[in-house]
Amino acid sequence: MASEASGLRVSLRPLRAWEIDSLAASIPETSAAQLANRWREQTMGYRELLAAVIGGEVVGTVSIGESERPPRSLHLFALEVASARRNQGIGAEIVRGVIEEARRRNLRRVYLEVRVDNPARRLYHRLGFRRVGPPFINAWWRYHADGTQERVEELSYRMVKRVR
Repeated sequence: MASEASGLRVSLRPLRAWEIDSLAASIPETSAAQLANRWREQTMGYRELLAAVIGGEVVGTVSIGESERPPRSLHLFALEVASARRNQGIGAEIVRGVIEEARRRNLRRVYLEVRVDNPARRLYHRLGFRRVGPPFINAWWRYHADGTQERVEELSYRMVKRVR
């Protein structure tokens, strides 16, 4: 899958295991342990872990998963862009690529959860996502480089975009 609405040619493809360490080094908020856990979850069928690539360089990552709640939907989550490549439109291109993947799979919508104070909410809105329902507590596990983990709870919104 590829997207280039902003002039960037960003393609999404499955992340390769040997790319985890270098990708983690480029995203300060994410540890290699966090990405390795996502890799494990992928092998168990809980997500598809994708790499965002420009000219052979991995510049970010996103996870997707088909869902029946809401029906015939694609869940977009864990989107991250390398710190050196931020503010270049890459996040928007990743989202557009996920939307195109939902269309390719003949799904009806893409949804995501976003922390209520996350400035990315404006990006999602600009790309056609709309908030549905009240804020809720979104909980997930953060894996640290030292092997410890912590439960994170964030007040979040669910946003949905119809693609069909």
